Amino acid sequence: MTGTATGLLLRFNLRRDRLMLLWWVLGAVLLYWSQAVSVEGLYPTQAEFDKAAASMADNVAFIAMAGPARALNTVGGQVAWQASAFGAIVAGLLSMLLVGRHTRAEEESGRDELVRAGAVGRREPVAAAGLTVLVANVLLGGLVAASLIGYGLAVAGSVSLGLAAALAGLVFGSVALVAAQLTDGTRAMYGITGVVIGASYVLRAVGDVGNGALSWASPIGWGQAMHAFSGERWWPALISVAAVVVLLAVALRLFDRRDIGSGLMAARPGPARAGPRLRGSLGLAWR
Repeated sequence: MTGTATGLLLRFNLRRDRLMLLWWVLGAVLLYWSQAVSVEGLYPTQAEFDKAAASMADNVAFIAMAGPARALNTVGGQVAWQASAFGAIVAGLLSMLLVGRHTRAEEESGRDELVRAGAVGRREPVAAAGLTVLVANVLLGGLVAASLIGYGLAVAGSVSLGLAAALAGLVFGSVALVAAQLTDGTRAMYGITGVVIGASYVLRAVGDVGNGALSWASPIGWGQAMHAFSGERWWPALISVAAVVVLLAVALRLFDRRDIGSGLMAARPGPARAGPRLRGSLGLAWR
């Protein structure tokens, strides 16, 4: 019964999210594929491509924005440089929204209580939410890789970029699952996860401009360390996998310790007194 309920919830989640997943995944694919199209049409000769790549590699602002400059005189290198950091953010935001939609939002609306009234184990709705995030990121990463391979780029580099995006989404989705256990509302969960995503981008940017040490503290940096289209290496993917395993274990442990509908962090009450702008009917209406 347990496995059956998880499967039913997963199928229900995917059915509810089919349009959301369609547009988010297509947007991510377009982000990568469009870079290949634009770069190849921008430089008619390899000499011009080499000259432009050399100027980009020396630009600190570009490195902070996009990542370490590797193989910028190739189409694949440009795609990895221009799209990988932002692709990881897109995957992370998608995962965050999916977790919030199928955990905190369900508890706030009361639908989770209705589901749990049936023959459903305590962990099954959370497991279904996690599997939904897994399916979404596998789909995103797989289609990103397939679009680049279809365009004519090297298979290894294309797979590396797709895998990096999928793993970043899974890491940030696991962070969101932990945040969902700590908070008692969707907005607070989004806030914590958004801060982690933003901090990951900043750490990666500072690390890439500096000696690179801080980049290893960022899930975005882990994906870029796979060196897509510039001598691929696969072992940094294990860091992301380990992070996902640890974060999921923490999320389940926290979930077992909290009551359904509440969070482990106590909600802060509002101010004891209304501010001057709330005094009177006009102030309340303005607020």
